[in-house]
Amino acid sequence: MMRVFRHRRLVEETAARKAAEARYRTLVEQLPLITYIDRPHKTRETAAYISPQVETMLGYSLDEWKADPDFFSRHVHPADCERVMEAQRAARESGEPLTIEYRFVAKDGRTVWLQDSYTIVRDEAGAPLYSQGFALDVTARKLAERDREALLKSERSRNEELRKLDRMKGEFIALVSHELRTPLTSIRGYLELLLEDPELGELSQMQRDFLGVVDRNSDRLMRLVEDLLLTAQAEPGRLQLTASEVDLGLLAADCVSGCAPTAAARDIELVAVADGAPTISGDPTRLGQVLDNLVSNALKFTPPGGRIEVRAFAHGEGARIEVADSGTGIPADEQAHLFSRFFRTERAHRDAVTGAGLGLSITKALVEAHGGKISFDSAEGRGTTFRVDLPLAGVAAVTAA
Repeated sequence: MMRVFRHRRLVEETAARKAAEARYRTLVEQLPLITYIDRPHKTRETAAYISPQVETMLGYSLDEWKADPDFFSRHVHPADCERVMEAQRAARESGEPLTIEYRFVAKDGRTVWLQDSYTIVRDEAGAPLYSQGFALDVTARKLAERDREALLKSERSRNEELRKLDRMKGEFIALVSHELRTPLTSIRGYLELLLEDPELGELSQMQRDFLGVVDRNSDRLMRLVEDLLLTAQAEPGRLQLTASEVDLGLLAADCVSGCAPTAAARDIELVAVADGAPTISGDPTRLGQVLDNLVSNALKFTPPGGRIEVRAFAHGEGARIEVADSGTGIPADEQAHLFSRFFRTERAHRDAVTGAGLGLSITKALVEAHGGKISFDSAEGRGTTFRVDLPLAGVAAVTAA
C-alpha cells in the first residue's frame, strides 16, 4: 500500500513539474528574445535548449543549431569571435554573470547585433551544472548609435570648418582694414593741409564745401576701418588694453561734452549724472569708446524732444554705467540679436540710419575684456537703457604690447 502511495505521489510531482515547465516554456517562447540553456561547459555538445525565436531573429532552424556543436562560434562575426569566446571562457571560470554585445551573421547574410546575458548555474559543491541566458536583437539601437556618432562627427567637422572660415574672415577683415587705413591716413593728412595751411592760398567757398564733404566721408570711412580692425582683434580674444585709473564721472562728462553738438542739432537733451562716481582700473580709451558707442546709438534712435542720460555710480562691489534714452526702443523679436556682428534692426534699415552694425558687438567685446558685462532693458516705443557693470580692478594686470 505504501509503495502504491509513493508511486502515486511521484507521478503527481512529475506531472506538476511538467505542467510548470510547459507554462514556463509557453511564456518564454512568447518573449521577443532568444532564451537558451547550455550543457555543462566542459562537454563539447550542443545547447540543451534554444527557444524557437532563434529562427525568427537569425533565420536558422533549431535542427541546424543542434546538428553542429560549433555552430555558435562559426557564425559569430569574425571581428567579434575571439573577444566573445574569451569573455565567455572568463565568465565560466569566474562564475560571474556576463553581458556582452556582438555581431552575429544571420542565415540571409545580415549582420545582427545581439546583447547576450547569461549566468552559470552551479551545484551545492560549486561545480558548474549549466548556463542559462537570453539574447536580444539590439541592431536598431546599434544602428541608431552609429548614425548618431556619424552625425556628431559630421557636426564637429562642420563646426571646425565654420571656426576655420570665421578665423579666415577675421584675418581677411584685419588685412583689408589695415591696408585701407594707410591710404586713408594719407588722404586725411592732405585734407588737413588743404583746409588749414595758409601757404596753400585761399580756397573758394565751393572748393571748401567739396573738401568738407571729402573730410566728413573720409572720417566716416576711417571710423569704419577702425571698427573692422577692432572686430577682427576681438574675435580671437586678442584685444590689448592699457590699464590706468579711470574716473568714470569724468569719462561720462567728456562723452556728453563731445556728443553735445550732435544732440543739440537734433533737439535732444543729453545730460551726465555722475556725482560720486568711482575710479576704476581700466583702459580709458576703450572705456571711452564704450560710452561713445552707446551714446551715439541712443542719439540715432531718439526723436527730437527726447532725453538721454549718461549715469555712472558705484554698484555692489564694482561700478555701473548706464545710458538711458527715451527713444523708439527695440522690438522684442530683435533683442536677442542686438550684440551680433553686422546686425541692424528693421527700423535702422527702414529709416536708413547710418552704421555697419558693429558698434554694439564691439562694445560688448570691450566690456568683457575689462571683466565686465553689458545688459539692457528696452520696450518698443518706451526707450532703452543699457547697463555696463565693471569691476573696480578689471584690467589691473593688463598692459599694452
